[in-house]
Amino acid sequence: MTAVLRLFWNICLLRDGPETVPTHTWFLVSLIAAELAMGVVLSAVMYPDLSLPLWLNLALINLAVTASIAWFALYLRNSEPRFPATLGAILGTEVLIDAVSSLALGATSGVAERTTRWVLLLWSVAVVGFILHRALATRLWVGILLAFATGLLGTVVAIAFLGDLIVSSSAV
Repeated sequence: MTAVLRLFWNICLLRDGPETVPTHTWFLVSLIAAELAMGVVLSAVMYPDLSLPLWLNLALINLAVTASIAWFALYLRNSEPRFPATLGAILGTEVLIDAVSSLALGATSGVAERTTRWVLLLWSVAVVGFILHRALATRLWVGILLAFATGLLGTVVAIAFLGDLIVSSSAV
């Protein structure tokens, strides 16, 4: 377990790339479950007025958009065999960053909370961008731009599908 945490931590620190991530099916399923669980926890911390089904839907949309864009980008570069390792690296690092975010956001408020959110968001985009850069064998700025676009698209899709439900839940 510590070897897996160290692997993802090293990717978060931009020391290792996605090529070092195990690609066993059970491992990817475990990462998907962990990312969904951490997505729900982080949504609960960030949006306490929403309900469990909305938190779960936000996590599922984020996961689906991330996986779809990663696969499509790899497909365009004829690198589909890299998808399991790429998705595993993205999910594993996101679980770690989400855990840090949940702890940090639960312990801060006001300006410190907003600053912490921005720092962790930028770190997450940089890490996912680094992973995509390595997986796609392209320049780092391309990976970061793709990571930013993925996050933005995830937000747009979530608002498109859940916007009315989020507004009505927040108004209660």
